[in-house]
Amino acid sequence: MIKGVFDKFYDFAHLVYRRQGARNSDKHYFKLLKEHQIEIRRLSKQEKKQVDLLWRGLVKDYSTHELYYSVTGTFDPGICSEMLFRTKIELMLNNQQFKRAWADKCYFERIFPELSFPHTFVRNIGGHFYDEKYTLISEEDAIRIIEDHPKYVAKPSLDNGVGKGVRLIETKNTAAKDVLKKYKQDFVLQDVFEQHDVLQRFSPVSVNVMRVMTLMLKDKVHYLSASLRASTSGAFNDNCITDDGMGMIVIGVDDKGYVKDRGFFSCGESTDKLADGFKFGGVKIPGFELIPALVTNAHEKLGHFGFVSWDVTIDKSGKPVIMEYNIKGMGMLYYQYANGPLFQDKTEDIIDLLKSK
Repeated sequence: MIKGVFDKFYDFAHLVYRRQGARNSDKHYFKLLKEHQIEIRRLSKQEKKQVDLLWRGLVKDYSTHELYYSVTGTFDPGICSEMLFRTKIELMLNNQQFKRAWADKCYFERIFPELSFPHTFVRNIGGHFYDEKYTLISEEDAIRIIEDHPKYVAKPSLDNGVGKGVRLIETKNTAAKDVLKKYKQDFVLQDVFEQHDVLQRFSPVSVNVMRVMTLMLKDKVHYLSASLRASTSGAFNDNCITDDGMGMIVIGVDDKGYVKDRGFFSCGESTDKLADGFKFGGVKIPGFELIPALVTNAHEKLGHFGFVSWDVTIDKSGKPVIMEYNIKGMGMLYYQYANGPLFQDKTEDIIDLLKSK
């Protein structure tokens, strides 16, 4: 009985936290639009009726629709509300009890041995060190392995949204002991990844990834969309928050792997070219044709999670490599700027599922 009361209280507190998070997110992005002098377009009564008709009264807050309308200049009732996604859809699709453990980067290769990931040579799980083959080793062994790598990438393996804590480290400048002291536990150390020249063209400093989204409904996984992320600040990670408030560029990629003509900064401004004048529209992503089947087949292993966001890049040879997959705290606004409705042609199916629940 006590456990039941506690579980109900936890669920209520979790929902309040998510609701407030959605409100804070909307407030933040409206503030960015104002700072960058982007006209805020509010929905008319008729447009709200169109949203209500499609979503059958499930949408109580039109902020995401208005942000999308303001940034793209297009009204689309199929846009997924941030509030609805955080407080209902994500909770319905993805098992909240299991998300933290299944999102541990240390276990990616164990869950998906058939996929390519950046090579991890040392991992720390709960304070215990393991080598590339998951053999338990001492801290001294870990230090010796690290010292054999002149340059590498360190990442927290749990809860590091927006690239938090990801660092490029040179052994000659930072002692291995200092790295271990800083990260303490639950992290991975990986070889520096070399991306394909086509992606290198978007940003030579960061590894540029495509955010690829998949949805599991009943007995099938569906590919939804892909968006290319590119750093604009010279930072090592592509999804950093920049000092000028512009943020990364997110550009839609069509189903044949061609980059769309217009990209969107995190702040809501849009562009058809990079800072050096390079117009990216029509650029073909090598190896893209392999990605939809790759991620949909992999998603079949994640039965507890109906919605997964994959971060995929391309190596020098044109082979897709999974940087990570996201089953919690997935961003959605930028990718709707780039590709329209989050659930694409499966929006009605999501609405049916919500109503049935």
